[in-house]
Amino acid sequence: MTSRRVYALVITLAAVNSFFPAALATGEAPSPSIAKMQIMPGHPWRPPFGLDRVGRPPDVVVTFAGSGQPAGEFVLVGYLQGKEVSRQAVSPAGTKAPYVARVSLEAGPAEVVLLVKSSPGGEPVELARQAVTLPPLEAESVARPESVIHPVDLGTILVPHDWLLLAGGQKAAVEVAALNRGADAPGARAIAWYGSAPGEKAEVPMPLKPGEKTRATLAVGAGARTEKKDALHVTIVDAEGKELWRKTIRVMRVPDPPRCPRFGAVATKLRYDAPIPASYKPYKIRYDEGWDPKLDDVVVFFPNGARFVFWRGSSYCPFWAGRSNTGFCYEWAEILSGHGIDNVKDCVEPLQDKELRYGRVEIVESTPARVHVRWNYQSCDLDYKVGGSFAVEDFIFYPDGFGTRVLTLTANPGSRVETNEFIIFTPQSGYPFDYVPENLIDMLWPEGKAEFRFPCFGGEQQEAWAKLRAAGKDVPLLHRIRFGKHDPLAAICYSPWGSSHDLPGFAPFTHGGALVTPMYWGCHWPLSRGYPTGWAISDRVHESPGHNSSIHAGTPKPLRTRTGEMRDARGELKTMQQDTWVWLIGMTDADDDALRRWAKSFALQPSALDLAGARLHAESYAPERRALRLVVEKPTVTIGIKPAGHCVNPVFEMSSAPKALKNVRVDGKPLDPSCYAWDGKTLWLDVTLSQPAAVQLEFVDTTR
Repeated sequence: MTSRRVYALVITLAAVNSFFPAALATGEAPSPSIAKMQIMPGHPWRPPFGLDRVGRPPDVVVTFAGSGQPAGEFVLVGYLQGKEVSRQAVSPAGTKAPYVARVSLEAGPAEVVLLVKSSPGGEPVELARQAVTLPPLEAESVARPESVIHPVDLGTILVPHDWLLLAGGQKAAVEVAALNRGADAPGARAIAWYGSAPGEKAEVPMPLKPGEKTRATLAVGAGARTEKKDALHVTIVDAEGKELWRKTIRVMRVPDPPRCPRFGAVATKLRYDAPIPASYKPYKIRYDEGWDPKLDDVVVFFPNGARFVFWRGSSYCPFWAGRSNTGFCYEWAEILSGHGIDNVKDCVEPLQDKELRYGRVEIVESTPARVHVRWNYQSCDLDYKVGGSFAVEDFIFYPDGFGTRVLTLTANPGSRVETNEFIIFTPQSGYPFDYVPENLIDMLWPEGKAEFRFPCFGGEQQEAWAKLRAAGKDVPLLHRIRFGKHDPLAAICYSPWGSSHDLPGFAPFTHGGALVTPMYWGCHWPLSRGYPTGWAISDRVHESPGHNSSIHAGTPKPLRTRTGEMRDARGELKTMQQDTWVWLIGMTDADDDALRRWAKSFALQPSALDLAGARLHAESYAPERRALRLVVEKPTVTIGIKPAGHCVNPVFEMSSAPKALKNVRVDGKPLDPSCYAWDGKTLWLDVTLSQPAAVQLEFVDTTR
């Protein structure tokens, strides 16, 4: 039998057998090194997280030697005080050597034994035996503000996971959990204080009984109100004041939060206190020195709490920013072929423009009725090489949290383009399983719905697959994407001109025998610079935010397309193809039926309008802005709407109208001013019409 060696946390043991299944089957004497067994804490990328992780049994990682797939039935048996307390199967994973298996221990064994049975009915053979030794005290703490404020409302973005974000004067609470495996410590205490206020310490009793998990909560106050950067120290001490454990939490404080409009677009500079990692520099770049100082971020604010962000750190690729400190991006025009770039390095897409050499954002319009933000960009490779193609994306929003994404791409004829990849941002040090909801994507159509969880595998969720197949290939799908576990709002995406999916989408990652992500994870974007697309997890999760790619939702048919002589991004006159696509997008808590009404309204619009005091514009409907277009002829206008199914929150663009709107009535009843918005040109109504209705507008000519 092999001798036993005990290590504190990680124990590596070379087992006694070489991996030759035939030898085991025939009972021949095994040769050395069939497997290496390690006992280690649970994988940091796997749940549970935070305080729930304290007391979690360790994992056993078995790495099998040899080039062939391990054969036989492997079992891990746990013993406590000489009695068997657990028996768990060990399944080697992988498609090539080394093959690895990871087992989360059950109960709390003091010793584990790895056995193999080479044939049915055969006797198990012991491969390895090892003692399990754990630290005498295991502890963790988390700090939370007394109330959650949207990070963007504090002028910040994607605050690192293990930091505490506070408004000036805002109080916080610290929760501490500890598991004592040592001597009884009935007089132990938990203490917390800010570095900016060392004399103001919060303290509570935290008696530590052997073998028991203990929790404590401390109210730590607000600290120094004007200190933008601070540290929160948390300790556990015994009755004599001897420190048993300590943790320091970085604090990001906003002394004077910016004023946010209820609805509107604002040019600002979002705060991010961590540096920018760069592969080509021996040091990190200061965030406030990362771009031309003339460049701003742009944030669109909505009454329902939604926030849409054009961030320098994301190369201006826009995204919904959630209360849960995550983000969601619809993608962009990624040119897969025909980009005209020689010797391409990595992918050709605007996210590579980390220094913003090409991308620009401008607020075209921001009124009480409508917001219009334009993003211009060129796709480039990792070395900033461009091929002359360029794109313009217009985002037009209304106070209801819905709007349109209008993408116009000018590129070489026949270029292969991708426009929809659902991407979730997670903050620095934030593990995907801790942030990304499992019930990630719903697909809705008029008669049904399919709900998909992630990780998504083709052989699972058969009921959802059956529903989706029954919908048919030609039915446009409305996608609802949840991107924060505690965010009440979800992003939506819909095009009546077609959609599809590539479910099960991006495959999750495994590491050390553990499933560590629900989908693709990458740290080459946002923020970080010079790093190519990666296909594995890494410790760079602690250096910058990451992104998680779920599925592609297909590229619909363009609203319009033309080919002809045009100037490319370099000013050269050449034959180019210009395509324009339109999607309905939004961030909302609307239920399934409401979303179906939205989709039908966007796809069909009213089939007929009866007008008095106005006439239809030559172009009566602009799907790019979901707007009906009228020419006003009299101070009182009556619009008879005959919905083709449903007419949800209609928008009217009115030329020649007086600047002042006195009142709005629907079927003779006054509409509350909170249910409409008028800016002198555009009227937005917060009404859903399923039956014919008359909307009456009374204008006032203020020029007289």
